[in-house]
Amino acid sequence: MTDHPPVRKPKRGGGGVPTRLRVLHGGSPTPEPSFRLLTQVSAALSTSLDLDRTLREVLERLNQLVAFDAASLFLLDDARTELRVKAAIGVAVALKEVNTFKIGEGVVGWVVEHGTTALIEDSAKDARYKPTGTQRAPKTVLAAPLKAQQHVLGALVLVRAAREPFKVEHQRLVEAIASQAAVAIDHARLYETERASRRRAEALLAAAQACSEAVATPELLRRAVKQVAFAMRATGAAVFLADEQGQTLEAAFEASDTTGAELQELVRQPIGTFALGRALITAERPAVFHASDAAGILPASAWSRLDARAAVVVPIRWQGRLVAALLVGFANPERIEGAELELLEEIGRQVALGIERLRLQARVQEQQSQMSVVSERNRIARDMHDGIVQYVYALGLGLEQARDLVAQAPDAARLLTTAVEQVNHVLSEMRTFIYQLRPIIMQEKEIGQWVEDLCRQFQQATGVTIVTAIGPPAGHELSPEISIAIFRIIQEALSNIYKHARANRARLSLDFTEAAVRLSIEDDGRGLGGERRRGPGIGQGRGLRNIEERVGDLGGVLTITGAAGEGTRLEAVFPYERG
Repeated sequence: MTDHPPVRKPKRGGGGVPTRLRVLHGGSPTPEPSFRLLTQVSAALSTSLDLDRTLREVLERLNQLVAFDAASLFLLDDARTELRVKAAIGVAVALKEVNTFKIGEGVVGWVVEHGTTALIEDSAKDARYKPTGTQRAPKTVLAAPLKAQQHVLGALVLVRAAREPFKVEHQRLVEAIASQAAVAIDHARLYETERASRRRAEALLAAAQACSEAVATPELLRRAVKQVAFAMRATGAAVFLADEQGQTLEAAFEASDTTGAELQELVRQPIGTFALGRALITAERPAVFHASDAAGILPASAWSRLDARAAVVVPIRWQGRLVAALLVGFANPERIEGAELELLEEIGRQVALGIERLRLQARVQEQQSQMSVVSERNRIARDMHDGIVQYVYALGLGLEQARDLVAQAPDAARLLTTAVEQVNHVLSEMRTFIYQLRPIIMQEKEIGQWVEDLCRQFQQATGVTIVTAIGPPAGHELSPEISIAIFRIIQEALSNIYKHARANRARLSLDFTEAAVRLSIEDDGRGLGGERRRGPGIGQGRGLRNIEERVGDLGGVLTITGAAGEGTRLEAVFPYERG
C-alpha cells in the first residue's frame, strides 16, 4: 500500500486500541459502539442512491472506531484480473492515480486470491506487503475480503503506523463492515445491470418505433438521433445519410432542431475526400475517437458543438453497403464501454432496417403509380376504341354510301368524297393515338418480345410493314431507365415514320454487345431535308428533340442520317454503365 499522510482520527489509548473500544476490567471491548456502527452502515448501504459517496462515508465512520492513517476499498474489474480503487480516505493522490493490483499481487491481491483476511503487524517483515510510495516506514495493515454470496468482489484495506498494530477485535469489526459493503456493492451492481438492461430495451424500442412509424427518411433520422442522444446521455449526436451508391453524404441531422454549419459542410461531399468519411469506409463496427488525438476526424468547431471529449462513429450498413453514419459525443470517455458500443451498433441496425423499408416502400409506390397510369391509359384506349372509333367508322360507312347514291350530282359527290377522306384521316389518327396510349408492360416480358409486340401493333394500326431483328443478350441486364428509353424512342420513331416519312416499309434491329446496346431504325420514306437540325423537330414537333434528350440523359450517342427521298436511319447506342 502507498504511504499515506494521517487522517484526522480519535485519540488512541494503550496498545493502539481506539478510546471507544477501551477494554473494561481486563475483558473484551464494549460492544455497543460496534453494533451501532454496523446498524448505521447497514442502513446507509441498503438505502443509498450514491454508492461511491456512501462507501466513503462508511470509511469515515469506521475511522471513528478503528483509527487508521489511510483506508482504501478495492474492487475487481469486469475481467476479474485487476483490482482498482472504488473509495478511499487519507490517500494523498486522486483515486484514478492510485496504483492498481493484480490478483495475488501485494496484500490486496493476496486477500482476494485466498478469500481470507490478512492482519500484518509489521509490513517490513511480511513478504505480502508491496510498498508503492517513496517512504519505507513499517506499517500495520488490516485487509479483509469483500464477499457476497461466496464470491470475492474486492478488499477493504486499513493502514496505520506499525507501533500501534491492529488487534483481533478490529479484524472482526472490519470483516463485518466488509461483508455489509460487499452485499451493498453486489446489490448495486445488480441494480445497475437491471437499469442498463431496461435502458437498453427502452432505447431499442424507441429506435424501432421511430424506424417503423416514420413515413419519410428525414423524419426517421431526426427521431432516431434524438432517441440516441437521450438514451446514451450524450452531449450531442448527429446522423448522416449516404446516397444509394454509398458514395456521397446526402444530408445531416442533429439531435437539436437545427444542424450546425460545421456538419453541413460535410454534406454533398464524396465520402472518401474527408477524414470522417474515410473512417466510415473502412469501419465495420463502432469506432471510438478522442478529441485530444483525433482532431482531424472532425473539425475543431464540430468537437466544440458536440461538447465532447470523445465520439463514437457508428457505420450503418445494409447488406454491406454504407447507408448512413451515426456520430455520438460523450463528455466522459470512460463511459464508452462495450455495452454502450453494442447498444449503438444495435440501434444502427434498426436505423438501417428503417431506411431500407422506406426505400422499398418508395419503389413499390412508384411501381403502383406506374401501374395506375398504365391501367388508366388502357381504359381510355379501350373506351375510345369501343365507343368513339366505332361511331366514326359507322359515320364513314354512311358517308361512303351517300356518296354512291348521289354519284349523279357532281358537286355533292365531291363534297362527300372530301368528308369521307377527312373521316378516314381522323380514324387513322385515333388508331395511332390508341396505339400510343397502350404501352406494353415491359417488366412482364423479355425485351425481344415486347419490341416484337410493339412493332406488330404499329403495323396493324398503320399498315406500314416492320421487319425486326433482335440479337441475343450479352449477359448484361438492362436498367429500367434504358428499357423505358428504348421503348419510348421506338414509339416516337415509328410514329414519325407514319406521320411524316410516308414510308411503306421499315426495319428495326436491336443488338447487344459487351459494352452497350444498339437500337437502329431505318425506313424507305421521304428522308430528311437540310433543315432537320435547325427546326424544333420532325414535323415542327418535339419528336426528334425528345429522342435526343432521352439518349443524352443516359450517356448515349444518337446518329440520324438520310437525304431527301432516300429514307431515314436512326441509331442510338446506350452504354450499360455511364463513364
